Amino acid sequence: MNIIVVNKYKDLIYSTNIEILKEMSGVFKVDQIANSFNSIFYKKIIIDATALAGFPKENVLKELASSFDPEKLILFLPPDNPPPKSFLSFLVSLNIFNFTDNINGLVELVKKSNSINDVRGFIQTKEDNNKDLDINNVDNSYQTSDKIILGINSLNDDIFATELVYMMKKNLEEKYGKQVLAIEINKNEFRYFNSNNMLSTDENRISSILNNSLNYDIILIDLNNSKVNNICTDIIYLLDPSLYKINKLLYKNRNVFLNLKGKKVLFVNSLLKENDVNQFSREANISVYYNLSPLNDRIINENLNNLLAKLGIIDDNNNKQTKRGLFDIFK
Repeated sequence: MNIIVVNKYKDLIYSTNIEILKEMSGVFKVDQIANSFNSIFYKKIIIDATALAGFPKENVLKELASSFDPEKLILFLPPDNPPPKSFLSFLVSLNIFNFTDNINGLVELVKKSNSINDVRGFIQTKEDNNKDLDINNVDNSYQTSDKIILGINSLNDDIFATELVYMMKKNLEEKYGKQVLAIEINKNEFRYFNSNNMLSTDENRISSILNNSLNYDIILIDLNNSKVNNICTDIIYLLDPSLYKINKLLYKNRNVFLNLKGKKVLFVNSLLKENDVNQFSREANISVYYNLSPLNDRIINENLNNLLAKLGIIDDNNNKQTKRGLFDIFK
């Protein structure tokens, strides 16, 4: 079931006959909306942009992006006042991929969320942004329409992020023929894989490396909790769901799940069933983006390919996005 927050376009959104669990009608601050539904488990939350106090100011959109799981959030834009491409570029930079200004698009997004691949065409450079929309502080220096920069962060004290980068690179090169560069920041674990195009560096050299990476389709970065998140087109956070690892993590930081709200959290080395994952999501009040079972680093892993398809990095025959012109009106 879904939650809707509506104002000017209430009747239009209701005409879709989408199943509704809860409704708010009027104009609200982002924190009012978030606090109203933080204990409710729902499929999608549909927010009429005219119901957001302060829309389309930059600080309002940033708060919206950090307050809700991007997989569940759908922003319904004013159909009678289409925004320029620079505004949509800003939404994408905030990982708000699910936006539309028509009911057909809304219905499709309730069924299936967009990936970065579906909205990559909206990404613009900083110089192209429309300054009249209060979004001129976006830093897209390393974001281009044809390059994917995926950041990977491990929440547990282990090196699985490093191993996952290697396995992703192996799958992308050997099965899909992609040109992939792997980078690890502030450590030197890649040397044990004996693989080409795997660089170990520090935060100070990352800009130089990226500026000389034009020959690569995809860049995978083991962020290692560094402060260079802004260079990535997308970031995933790895979490081992074993009781030992979870309790150890909570012992160090009781607010760890609060800080993960709205981010793409992956269970890794997981043997949990769907019901267990859903129960964890309710208890921790976060959404688990993907449940990744243990992997064999000597072979091509289909489960890993499914994750790459969901992230929009590859078009897999079983995971291709169905494109029905959701955003044609903005082109």
